[in-house]
Amino acid sequence: MVDQPASPPQLLLLATGGTIAGRSANSTSLNAYTAGAMTGSELLQELPQLQEVAQIQLAQLTNLDSADLQFQHWIQLVKRIRECFAVSPELAGVVITHGTNTMEETAWLLELLIDDPRPVVLVGAMRPATALSADGPLNLFQAVQVAGSSQARGHGVLVVMDGQIHGARAVTKVATQGVGAFQSPDFGPLGWVDDSGVHLPVATGSRSVPFATLALPLQWPEVAILYGCVDPSLAMVSALFNAGVKGLVWTGTGAGQLSAGERDAIKTWPGVLPLMLRSSRCGSGPVHPSELQDELGLLPAGTLNPQKARILLLLVLIAGMERDELSTLLASIAINA
Repeated sequence: MVDQPASPPQLLLLATGGTIAGRSANSTSLNAYTAGAMTGSELLQELPQLQEVAQIQLAQLTNLDSADLQFQHWIQLVKRIRECFAVSPELAGVVITHGTNTMEETAWLLELLIDDPRPVVLVGAMRPATALSADGPLNLFQAVQVAGSSQARGHGVLVVMDGQIHGARAVTKVATQGVGAFQSPDFGPLGWVDDSGVHLPVATGSRSVPFATLALPLQWPEVAILYGCVDPSLAMVSALFNAGVKGLVWTGTGAGQLSAGERDAIKTWPGVLPLMLRSSRCGSGPVHPSELQDELGLLPAGTLNPQKARILLLLVLIAGMERDELSTLLASIAINA
């Protein structure tokens, strides 16, 4: 009896646009191009090799520059992934083509919301599809390899770029140019993928998904980010407090430090303060508790960068959590990093 070859895994590809679907006027234009100019179908047509790797179902959710993503797109993305995982047990994983500018934010949002051992893999490109040596086709091919691999199960939401596999919590875009623009400061990549396959350690333990059952509303709370610098604008602080923002991330200098003027603005504010986190502008290294800062109601964001701290605050506020609950959640995230 002859063994039948195993069928390629079934994957869902959600196309959202970005540079990976970008077109420029000529092949040497790396910066002047239109993001989201090609459809997901066109991307697949350019990669017939994928037919040997996976059976792909395609859905075009949107087609834009990721800087133009809005909360409504996130709602649509979360709903589609949750529904597909719930009704399609044969589905091995999900691949999302995405612009690189905000890819880490979408990845972290999904990490906090999608509770399934099957991988969700985000992928993009630093060069448009029409460029010489475009990186998008290989990135997409490798993302499909990862999403269809049993090794990726249990690792949560992943980002695949330039042959590296990154976890959603740590990954960030660190450069405006070059195909190696994504890194995971403090942690490093989880693994890599090449022509010999996917290389990932076996996932151990259960993954914390604190908002697995959270329903996302049409109207999201207002959460802002303030950037620390020499002689910061206190008018910005007053404007945000007066506007009634529900959450505020302070991008502090050094290890998340606020200036004396900023601390005074918090102390003297007569109204209700928003829920607040301290992150750092440094790009790596943790923000630890500080008695001087914590007594003002600020909580340290650990190794979360400002944009990821903002996403955590958004979901905490949607869930109706209080400061003490946020503090406990932050400790849990640190343990499961």
